[in-house]
Amino acid sequence: MSDDTDFVSMYEELGLNAECGMAAFKQAYRRRVALLHPDTQGQAADLPRLQRLNRLYESAMEFHRVHGRLPGAPTTPQRPQAPRLERIAPAMPVEDDGFEPPRSRRRYLLLGALLAALLYWLGANRTSIPTLDPGAPGDSASAAWQPRSPKQLELGMDLDQARRILGEPTTEHAARWQYGPSWVDFECGKVTGWYSAPAQPLEVGRDSAHQASEGPHGAATCG
Repeated sequence: MSDDTDFVSMYEELGLNAECGMAAFKQAYRRRVALLHPDTQGQAADLPRLQRLNRLYESAMEFHRVHGRLPGAPTTPQRPQAPRLERIAPAMPVEDDGFEPPRSRRRYLLLGALLAALLYWLGANRTSIPTLDPGAPGDSASAAWQPRSPKQLELGMDLDQARRILGEPTTEHAARWQYGPSWVDFECGKVTGWYSAPAQPLEVGRDSAHQASEGPHGAATCG
């Protein structure tokens, strides 16, 4: 059995069985991470054991996403659905009474159809009509120059930007903010690196979170 799929040892590590619920599984994982993490236990921490537990946890969550259950949990048989019977109403015969609208009415109907088609065409091509109002909806030229606020943590961000994205830290120091098992490092008031733990991930890109799990990013220079 692969080390990343040894779910039996993972359940033994967490003190659970395969029939536990998802809430109990996540809670036991967080408690175990806190006991193995170097920031909370110091020299008593077990970093290789923590890294192996993180890999098993990610594999178990991927298994749950694909199969809808935790690894080793019994499958619940689905009840077959009874075929749905639809009642089809008999078609009613349409009688031709020989009525034909007058010429003036046909003209109004034709003008109404042309007006509806014109309004639809104007609405469909609304985004290509230029406007002087930079806040008008559909103005693609104005939307291009308007600044966009970042939604994910990036190197070089200041303290206010990081706080708006991540929220208030659980523990705050001049050089490091702690978010449970995750943290963010600062130097000269700028973000220089972070660690995004799977138990409480930070708002960073998927690739950045994977790289940061191996160690802090590079430091920014003061100037």
